[in-house]
Amino acid sequence: MDTERSHELKRLSEQLLVRDADAHAEAIEKLSQQGDERVVPHLVEIVMIDSIANQWEAFGFPEVMRDRSPPRYLELPEAEWPGVVDALCELAEPNFDSDHAWVEWETWYSQQDIEPLEGFDEWKLRLYRSYLPPVGGLLEATPRTFDLQDIRWGNCDRSFLAALNEPDFVPATEVDAGTDTRDDRRYLTDDDLVFGFEIEGTAYAVPRWILFPHELLNATIDGHSVSLTYCTLCNAPILYERTVGDRTLTFGSSGMLLEGNKVMFDEETESLWSQHRGVPIAGEYLSREERLDIRSITQTNWGEWKRENPDSRTLDIETGYDYDYSYYTDEIGIFRHYWENESVVQPGVEAAESELPEKERVYGATTESDGTRIYPTEAVRREGIIVDDDSSDPRVVLEDPTGDVAVYRAPPLPVERNGNALVDDDQREWTIAREELASRGETLDRVSGRHGLWFAFRSQYEDLTVIAGSK
Repeated sequence: MDTERSHELKRLSEQLLVRDADAHAEAIEKLSQQGDERVVPHLVEIVMIDSIANQWEAFGFPEVMRDRSPPRYLELPEAEWPGVVDALCELAEPNFDSDHAWVEWETWYSQQDIEPLEGFDEWKLRLYRSYLPPVGGLLEATPRTFDLQDIRWGNCDRSFLAALNEPDFVPATEVDAGTDTRDDRRYLTDDDLVFGFEIEGTAYAVPRWILFPHELLNATIDGHSVSLTYCTLCNAPILYERTVGDRTLTFGSSGMLLEGNKVMFDEETESLWSQHRGVPIAGEYLSREERLDIRSITQTNWGEWKRENPDSRTLDIETGYDYDYSYYTDEIGIFRHYWENESVVQPGVEAAESELPEKERVYGATTESDGTRIYPTEAVRREGIIVDDDSSDPRVVLEDPTGDVAVYRAPPLPVERNGNALVDDDQREWTIAREELASRGETLDRVSGRHGLWFAFRSQYEDLTVIAGSK
C-alpha cells in the first residue's frame, strides 16, 4: 500500500513540472488530499517561484527592477501553481496566509527536518532547469559539498542581478555633494554608507546604495584584479583577490542562498563559491581546494572616509545600467526587516541558541592556527580597545580613524589608546593608519577580516571563538 501511495505521490509531483497551470492546480489539490508531508519540500520550492513570478511588482529583486517586466521565463502563464499556499496550510502545521507567506514558509521550512520523496534531487534540478534556467544551469555543477534540499532560491538570478564589471572610478571631488545638491553628478553626501579599500596606496570608495542592486563588482586596479562582493542578507561586504592560480575569474551572483549566505559563481568554469568564506562549494574548483585571498575593507560613512582619504577615488554613478540608484539611499525594504528584526530567520538558516544574538554585527578574522576569532562591533566600541592575546599572534582590535572595526598585530603589551595612536608597554607610540600601526619606521600589519551578522559566521564556520572584551 505504501509503495502504491509513494508511486501516486511521485506521479503528482511530476505533474507539477509540466507546463500547464491547470495540471499544476489539479496535482496540488490531489497532493493536499493525500495528506503526506513528504511532498512539503516540493511545494516549498514551488511557492517561492509562484510568488515571485506572479507578484513581481511586490517581490521582484533587485527592487529597481519591479517597475519592469519580469524575466520572460517567469512571465509565462505556465509559471503558476494555483492553490499551493492552501495546500501547504493543509499539509503542515502552520497556517501562513499573509502577503509574505512565501517568506514565512521558507523560514519555517529551514527549521524542519522533512524527508522528501525519493528522487527529490533530480526533481528539483528539473524544476529549476525548466522554470529558472539561469539558476538551474548553475545548480548542476558537480561535485558539490551541499545537499540540494538545503540550497534556496534567493528570488533573483544572474540574468537580472548583474555584477558591475570594470566600472569607472573618479576623483572624490567630482562626486562629493558637499552643499551643492543641484548637480546630479555630485551624488555622495556625508551620511552615505561606503565600502572603502586601498590598493597600491590609493584609496577607493564604493557607496552601498549603488552596489546594492548589483551585489558584486569586478575590477582591475593598479594591476590587481579584485571582486567586491556583498551579501545583502548577511550585510557582509568582502573584498577578494580574484586571480586563482594562472586564471583571473569574473564573479557573479548565482541567485541562490546556502545557510543564508549568497552563492557566487565564476563565469570561467561556472563553479559555485561561498561568498562569505571565499571557497568553492561545487564544480571544477572544488577538487583543487582553492581559497580566495582576502583584502581588508572598511564600512563607514562618506564623511569619515573622505576626511581620512581626501584623495580617494570613488565609483562613478554612471555605471551603464539604467537604474534609479537613489531608491536605496533611504529605503532598504525587506532587508532592513531582516537585519533589525531578531525574530526573523533568514531562509536556509537553522535557528540555534548561541553566544550572540543572530543579527549582532561582528567582525571576524580567520587564520589556520586560530580558526575564526569574532569581535562584536558594539563590544569594540564599548571597550575602546580589545586585546586578543590568546591567539598565536596577539592582536589589538579597535576602531580605526574612520570609525570601523579593525584588527592589527599587537605591539608589546599592555597597550593604551591615546587619540589616533597606541602607547605600548615601553611607552612607544604607534600611529593608527588604515593598513598598519606605525612607529619609528617599524610597522605592524592590519589583519584582514570579514564583516557580517553573527548568524553568517555561526552557520558558515566551524572553529569559532567570540572575544567580547579584554581580560
